[in-house]
Amino acid sequence: MELSYLDYTVFILYVGLVVLIGFWVARREKKTSRHYFLAGNQLPWYAIGASLIASSVSTEQFIGEVGFAYRYGIAVANWEWSVFPAMTVMIVFFVPFYLRKHISTMPEWLEHRFGPSSRITFGIITLLSYIFINLAGVLFAGGLALHTIFGVNLWLAVVTLAVVAGAYTIAGGLASVVWTDLFQTILLLGGGLLVFFLGLNEIGGWEAMRGTGDRAHLILSADHPELPWTGILVLTVSTHLWYYATNQYINQRVLGAKSEWDARAGVILAGFLGLFLTLAVCFPGVIAYRLFPNLENPDKAYPQIVSHLIGPLGYGIRGLVFAALIGAIMSTIDSLVNSCSTVLTIDFYQRLWKPSATEPEMIRVGRFTAAAVLILGVLWTPVVGRWETLFGYFQECWFFMAVPIVVVFVSALLWSRSNNFSATVTLLLCVPMTLLPAVLKTLKVETNSFVLAGILLIPVIAFHVAMSYLKPAPEPTRVRQWIWNRQMLHLPSEERGGARPWYKNLLLWWGLVAAAYLVIYIIFW
Repeated sequence: MELSYLDYTVFILYVGLVVLIGFWVARREKKTSRHYFLAGNQLPWYAIGASLIASSVSTEQFIGEVGFAYRYGIAVANWEWSVFPAMTVMIVFFVPFYLRKHISTMPEWLEHRFGPSSRITFGIITLLSYIFINLAGVLFAGGLALHTIFGVNLWLAVVTLAVVAGAYTIAGGLASVVWTDLFQTILLLGGGLLVFFLGLNEIGGWEAMRGTGDRAHLILSADHPELPWTGILVLTVSTHLWYYATNQYINQRVLGAKSEWDARAGVILAGFLGLFLTLAVCFPGVIAYRLFPNLENPDKAYPQIVSHLIGPLGYGIRGLVFAALIGAIMSTIDSLVNSCSTVLTIDFYQRLWKPSATEPEMIRVGRFTAAAVLILGVLWTPVVGRWETLFGYFQECWFFMAVPIVVVFVSALLWSRSNNFSATVTLLLCVPMTLLPAVLKTLKVETNSFVLAGILLIPVIAFHVAMSYLKPAPEPTRVRQWIWNRQMLHLPSEERGGARPWYKNLLLWWGLVAAAYLVIYIIFW
């Protein structure tokens, strides 16, 4: 696509504005570690919800998920629409513990519930997965997008993204991340929805887009070779639950909420925005199939449809749409870097090396580790390029790694017999399970990753239970405060105060969003 000077100007102005917002927020933040890593627990619900969406969307959606939808139809929308049950679990079970115990990191929470070894083990797993799976993958995908759009050298593009997104993240910490995310969410959804509605108009509406057969349904038969309903169920109860309830780089903005009400409302808002997110990051692939049914590489579906629909437009709109794509990448990079820095500083430097570290020292270490994480991510990007598809790279790694983590976190809340030993050895299963896709490829074993992950869930649960009985049960008085009870459904006493107006009723808004998802599944079943 030929870009005009106006397109380039709009694109550059957008990136510059994002950086300016990030540095402006950094200058206003107080110089304490709590402000740097958790925005001083001052984040309102709307910033949390928007940041959750921006952080969860990157090129693997705009390129990979669109390509996946090009292949298989609207069943791929489950990647966005089936997350609401996991978000509900987060609201009901995890948010009360995280906020009331003033947790800073997910590994820290495990130490409170179990002990030091589970914290260190999960901290290492978190860092390795974020740097070598998430960050490297997002950097490579972003560099590839810049290379495709502007003809920039791929590796120069990767380094440029790392420097630009890293600059304001290192300067301002979580506050800079969240407030730039809020700005970028508007353009991210706006640009994606523009592509969707233009495409929908061109092909003749909803029915023309849906097509017929398996491509027209959200839920496919159990014998479907790629997306059986059994696999989608595993995605819902395992991968999504890991992603939205135990994931540091997603949950960090929830940990920085100014109240438990804001934390819960923010997650509900993210669920509401997810209704529209699918239109922006999935359905363009279904539309592209109707317009260009013979693409050899489905990952080219999004560039193809953008070129076709946005190419003829002027007034800088092309530059704005590509800015939305790059904004999605930057918002994920900044979240990953900030989260890695938080875990390295709080769970390793302060916990193991220097418990007496001063506030300026904690911030200094946070900035240094953020820079180190970016460098490692850049150096690993060539490995990502060896994968056949971007979406496959992320999903195959996540399917299996999520299983042990979900088992440990859920048992921590619901089963008092679960202990530090069983949690630690179960978490260690993440290593062989993450390597499993590569082993299966090497051995040329054909299998459905969704279904296999679901099958493995059963022995992992059995393993965790068995390991729990090899060591004495935890002290009841210590564990009782970490086991969920029905009182957690209510806001803490200090937030109940007077009667809230009807429009601040969380159950009302949760019910409306849940009803919207239910209607969608009834229509597209």
